[in-house]
Amino acid sequence: MNDASTDPLLSSLAEDILAFVEDQLSNNDVASDDELKAHFVARGLTDVQATRAIRYRSLYLQNIFLQGYTPIRKNKHAIRFDPQLGQFQRISR
Repeated sequence: MNDASTDPLLSSLAEDILAFVEDQLSNNDVASDDELKAHFVARGLTDVQATRAIRYRSLYLQNIFLQGYTPIRKNKHAIRFDPQLGQFQRISR
């Protein structure tokens, strides 16, 4: 991803759609990438948007992000919970 503060392709989605995408990225560990992409397209994302969203999948599955400070919304300024420290901190990537 680029160094912008948001992902312009995805952060411009309507709030309810973006919340759905982030929920699926964080919690849907059963569907394949192709199935999840089809699910996103069925909810109104373009093929390009759905493909971009899938690129974030492992990051969302591996971390718990502070609401509103997710990689799609804040990119490199996202804030995740660090279980070793027991607190939220900015992701390092």
